[in-house]
Amino acid sequence: MYDKFYLSTWVIALCFTFSYFIIPFIVGVCLLIRQTTENIEYKKRYGQWDDIHNNIILKELELASRTNEAERKEKEIKKLTSEISDYQKKISMLKEDLISEETQNLANSLDYSSFDSYTSEECKNELALLQQDEKELIKAGDAVQVTSSQGKKQTNDNSKQILRCFNAECDNIVLSISIKNIDSLRTKLTKSYDTLNKIFEVDGVSLSKQLLEYKLKELTLLYAFEVKRKQELELQKAIKEQMLEEERVRRELEKRKSEIEKDQKQFSNEVSKLMKYLQKTENDIEKQLYADKIRELEEKIKTLESEKADVINREQNAKAGFVYIISNIGSFGENIFKIGMTRRLEPMDRIKELSSASVPFEFDVHAMIFSEDAPALESSLHQHFDSCRVNKINPRKEFFNVSINEIEEYVTENYNDTVEFTKIPIAKEYRDTQALYGGEDFE
Repeated sequence: MYDKFYLSTWVIALCFTFSYFIIPFIVGVCLLIRQTTENIEYKKRYGQWDDIHNNIILKELELASRTNEAERKEKEIKKLTSEISDYQKKISMLKEDLISEETQNLANSLDYSSFDSYTSEECKNELALLQQDEKELIKAGDAVQVTSSQGKKQTNDNSKQILRCFNAECDNIVLSISIKNIDSLRTKLTKSYDTLNKIFEVDGVSLSKQLLEYKLKELTLLYAFEVKRKQELELQKAIKEQMLEEERVRRELEKRKSEIEKDQKQFSNEVSKLMKYLQKTENDIEKQLYADKIRELEEKIKTLESEKADVINREQNAKAGFVYIISNIGSFGENIFKIGMTRRLEPMDRIKELSSASVPFEFDVHAMIFSEDAPALESSLHQHFDSCRVNKINPRKEFFNVSINEIEEYVTENYNDTVEFTKIPIAKEYRDTQALYGGEDFE
């Protein structure tokens, strides 16, 4: 409390302790008077020491309270700042979702069905026209929307940059196009559109929706071109195979007709010879033998005439043939049947060809149905079991996931109730191979 130590109470008390000496007593009295004077002065200036001490404590408590309040306010400010930041992020995400949703709605609203009826050449021509329209859109300055107040040069540079980026993205997407991934590529293109618009938002430029529409249609046309080209190649292949099959059938019929005529001529010559022998001989036993032989040959000639008539009928009637029901459980599994047709005189030749064409096991025949109009019967079966097709995209693939009982029921009720069906496939090669693996499935 005192600036000078000699005014302290303990110093004055020490002086009075030695009061029997005159000088310490006088010094003690002087110091006491000085202390009392200063106490009076301090009291006038600051009040009582206890009051000062209490005021100091109160002020310290008030300072601590205000410090705590400041810290609490600071925490609240930080919390509110964090909440504001979170809300801003949510608002930004909602805006992005809204923009993405609008973009996706645009992509979904476009009508692509008109391309379904195009040929590959028409798709190519339409694509060229659409690309020309896109160039005109860019040239007119409608491909990019400008909201920036920057200089013309800076704005033009930003517009060119965003167009270059979008075109590069679209080119990369087009390179990976196939007949299976069109939906994912459309989504990828629209996401690229949204991303670039977000990146260049600070520069005040964005891609127009009309440009996105052009790009989506171009992508769809390229997809349609790939699909149509594949279909046309498959059609050409099928036509070529059909022509080869028809030529093979024609040669087979000609060959069989020639063989029948040769056999007829041979049997007729033999009959003529036997008739001469019959007329010359006088032996009754020989006559009987010759007569029996002649009757046998005449029966063979009649059979050949019937076969020849059938061959001629097959030549004249291009629709006559066999519809076959076959399976290959080793290659395709249970209840998968191929329903096809052949005009071969020996339909099993066609089955053997199929068994040797890129399948590990032989086909089993469940039914072989002769029809004067085999294409109509085959088409009827295909249409009836259309919902059971294994390949829903390519109707030329003639495999169906259906039970043999259903096929038999339809054939017997609608076409021929005398056809014999084999219910259980032999699958000899498959079963023998399975036996080598201890009866377990193998890969």
